[in-house]
Amino acid sequence: MSPDDLTMQIVAFTSQCGHGADPAKAAQARGWIDEAGRPTKDGQPLIAALREQSRHGAYRLVG
Repeated sequence: MSPDDLTMQIVAFTSQCGHGADPAKAAQARGWIDEAGRPTKDGQPLIAALREQSRHGAYRLVG
């Protein structure tokens, strides 16, 4: 998955968590993306964990 795809999914997840006004800023504040909008070392495993949950039907990634 490309860094842009990861960023898009991180921002979508952050928006779903109730940060619809500025999900990218909220994701950055949580350390999931950096100031340039790239996924961080914390953001990458977040999406991997969500993808694993989606395999089991617990969560569906929407981007």
